[in-house]
Amino acid sequence: MSKQKIYEALGNIQEYLLHNPIEKSKYNSFSKYNYRGIDDVYASLAKPLTENKVVTNFLPDLKVRTRMSEDGKTSYSLLKGTLRFLSLEDGSFIDTAYVGQSKSTQGRDLEAAKSFAYRDALIQFFCVPFEHTVEPEAVGDETEEQEPSLLNDFMNALQSAKTPEDKEKVFKNYDKTAALTSKEEREQINLAYAKHMES
Repeated sequence: MSKQKIYEALGNIQEYLLHNPIEKSKYNSFSKYNYRGIDDVYASLAKPLTENKVVTNFLPDLKVRTRMSEDGKTSYSLLKGTLRFLSLEDGSFIDTAYVGQSKSTQGRDLEAAKSFAYRDALIQFFCVPFEHTVEPEAVGDETEEQEPSLLNDFMNALQSAKTPEDKEKVFKNYDKTAALTSKEEREQINLAYAKHMES
């Protein structure tokens, strides 16, 4: 049995990063520390991934939890999934788990959580030195054990919204999240929103 190409390729990438470390070029002036930005990680890995004919791909097992703050102004997202490193030479691959969380007052928490999850998965997978300092904007205030269901989160946020416009905004945010989780959750949210607006 021939050796799978993915092992050699990933070894080459890790060796490259050992000699070409990812610089902590960003500075957080509030907490006063340097960190590696998402763009830094992408740029540093683009060359060795391409040279070794490896691509990354998110598998369709994404699990997302989003909730709104009580005042309806801040949304929090936590996501988990699997990232695949695939060799384009022989189709061999290795999977690794990723986790990301973020909060936003502009409804951008889900996109930010995806970016942070991808960055941290790459850093940890290739054993890039990492001091476990996290940007404040990446930090949510939830844990898996404390998370209620998406439908309950939605209903709580809907009850907190004061105007029809605010309620519609809450609905759109949760509908967007539910579209990424499951058809059943999306149907429940749409039904609950319709009943709420009729009452």
